[in-house]
Amino acid sequence: MEDLRDFLDELERRGELRRVRAPVSVDLEIAEILRRVARGGPALLFERIEGFEGWRLTGNLFSSLERIRLVLGVRRLEEAGERFTSLARGPPPLTLGEKVRTLREAASYGKYLPRLSGAQWKDNRWDEPDLGRIPAIKTWPKDAGRFFTFPVVITRDPETGIHHLGVYRMQVMGKDLTGMHWHIHKRGAAYYEKYGEEMPVAVAVGVDPVVALTAVAPVPEGLDSYLFAGVMAGRSVRVTRGESGILIPSSAELVMEGTVPPNETRVEGPFGDHMGYYTPPAPFPVFRIRSVYTRENPIFHATVVGYPWLEDAVIGKAIERIFLPLVRMLQPEIVDINLPEYGLFHGLAVVSIRKRYPGHARQVAMGLLGMGQFSLTKILVVVDHDVDVHDMNQVMYAVASTVDPQRDVQIVENAVADELDHASFAPRMGGKMIIDATRKLREEIGREWPEPVSPDPDIARRVEERWSELGIGDLHQDA
Repeated sequence: MEDLRDFLDELERRGELRRVRAPVSVDLEIAEILRRVARGGPALLFERIEGFEGWRLTGNLFSSLERIRLVLGVRRLEEAGERFTSLARGPPPLTLGEKVRTLREAASYGKYLPRLSGAQWKDNRWDEPDLGRIPAIKTWPKDAGRFFTFPVVITRDPETGIHHLGVYRMQVMGKDLTGMHWHIHKRGAAYYEKYGEEMPVAVAVGVDPVVALTAVAPVPEGLDSYLFAGVMAGRSVRVTRGESGILIPSSAELVMEGTVPPNETRVEGPFGDHMGYYTPPAPFPVFRIRSVYTRENPIFHATVVGYPWLEDAVIGKAIERIFLPLVRMLQPEIVDINLPEYGLFHGLAVVSIRKRYPGHARQVAMGLLGMGQFSLTKILVVVDHDVDVHDMNQVMYAVASTVDPQRDVQIVENAVADELDHASFAPRMGGKMIIDATRKLREEIGREWPEPVSPDPDIARRVEERWSELGIGDLHQDA
């Protein structure tokens, strides 16, 4: 499945796509419908959009982990991340046979590199840009207007030539003008600062699903997003050179090329974001569009965010699973990670570790808080390896039974904060909290940790054998 249409066909074959043939409006109505089906509901394809003849619109594509596994061609999402770590594992090759095998494995990575191909969208260039002809949607009543909510924004590092894909909301501000809501911590903003002049940018909407997922993933610095997408999917991604030389997904439904000028901003927002509140209006760079291309009968891809649970919760959970092998490679003592859906990605993380020495939990926490997008995490809870981080009751028990707030809670002041964290004391600056909810070693508390209670194994086995004889019936047991 190398384009959006293939994916929609496969979802329809599986009974996971619903076609909406009644006319619908981009003004709040489509967003309201998408919110109502978000939790595990079908993908939707709207076939009649009021005022936008010839367009279709799709949403709720990634509302189940099974669909994301389908896109990546894996049974476990961790397999996608394990493709990155496979070459780094094991001892170095010593014999000639081992070296040849290692070279063969390294050469196989060539199949993940992007490949140039023709593009159907190139055959239909608009005479002039006119965003009034594109069905961008308004999602909440007090939004400043219509927004592109799942645009794949393509930028290129002027120093290395590496391409980065990001999803930054874009407010429609005119026929050929949108906002570019990239945060200071994001790669697009970093490249923008490097240019010092008009920055060429391309935007693709309705792309190969693995490209869409890559655009929301925290791709490590220095790694080309197209290569990352290829490794995740186990295949190369098809791309086409745009007018500025930027590589653009070949199967995109809509392509816009233009520039982000230096030192030009406009007030953007408000917008109902994934925190569940309206982002206040603020100045952001703008995207000036020079050319627009579309496929025949194009499909616009949109999503809605807001108070959870919505589609982005599934995407966040998938990213958690995909990146776990990479995090473990850097910090091998980590067993598992949970970014709870209602923790809003950066708000709360729970990590389990195999604790070996005093202060180990705090060391792991500080390492994570200095790692890429983990640096935006606000509250980090560290538990022992035998705690299921995905069972919040077990996590709460660990906090309640192992934590002395005076000793085990650390507040980190004046740290970086998510741009959308409305609780921080200053824009992009705030505090962090580390909670060490691991069992304490003698060196940490001056005494042995008490022995946990457990049943007598012989009695437990005897009761199990006699259970039917006791006539109590089946009981749910938490033990």
